[in-house]
Amino acid sequence: MNPDVCINTEKISFGYAVSREVTEQYALHCHNFYEVYCFLEGDVDYLVEGRHYKPRANSLLLLSPHAFHGVRVNSTAPYKRYSLHFHPELLSRERRSVLLRAFPQSGRAEEREIYFEDGEKYRLPAFLESLEECALLPEPFREQLLPIRLEALLSEIAVMSAAAAPDSKDETENRVTEILFYMNKHLSEPITLDDISAHFYISKHHLNKVFRRATGTTVMDYLMRKRVVYAQLLLNNGCHAKEAAFSSGFGDYSSFYRAYVKTLGHTPGKDRGTFLAVSEQMRQETVAVHVHGQDM
Repeated sequence: MNPDVCINTEKISFGYAVSREVTEQYALHCHNFYEVYCFLEGDVDYLVEGRHYKPRANSLLLLSPHAFHGVRVNSTAPYKRYSLHFHPELLSRERRSVLLRAFPQSGRAEEREIYFEDGEKYRLPAFLESLEECALLPEPFREQLLPIRLEALLSEIAVMSAAAAPDSKDETENRVTEILFYMNKHLSEPITLDDISAHFYISKHHLNKVFRRATGTTVMDYLMRKRVVYAQLLLNNGCHAKEAAFSSGFGDYSSFYRAYVKTLGHTPGKDRGTFLAVSEQMRQETVAVHVHGQDM
């Protein structure tokens, strides 16, 4: 486990990280890549799409593209973890659906269990260490072996997921899960807080109160962030900025532009037609402390 050894390309980012900085709040964010986090040591809490997790040593967390997540570091005890971000194009087409079966396919954590505490039982730390060893190999040998070792890890995760049983949820968590499902389903439509309030027969005040307690943010802030990340994906794939704005649910370009800059810190034009900006963001979050907290 070497913090100085990492993999960082346009389609995969992987590394081992250690940090000690305490954070008072969750630094909520999301990516356009699949993510795997292996928690090794520390005193932290995870928040994913309104669900809270207290990780144990060698536990695993799986995230699909666009899933909002954050970590809160509670003490200066060393926070150690492996983090992996990858694009599905790295996987062979004929095995892709099987290898990704453990991940929620729409980015919604409620579809299946995403947190596992028996990673050591399935030798997952060893698979992660094999990825770390791959980073030290010379090119093009590393490029040839990297997809093979990634698929080996994901195949074991798929087996672990198939053997696990989902935990039950309480009534409040079920209600927030329903709200998240509704918002994700209507992400590109012009829905408002009034619409959501009316659909679930709940006052706007109580709706925001329950939602903030579960997710760490308000209903409309969540919706705005989710739309921005979806627009970023469209831009990465070559979509024009105005088309991305309206396709992601923004009523006008000016509001989209302001939200984009506020959320991502740069203009939409920087992301059009390239994955380089996303890759650099992933690299920074994987090997260093996040500006407003720490990536998971």
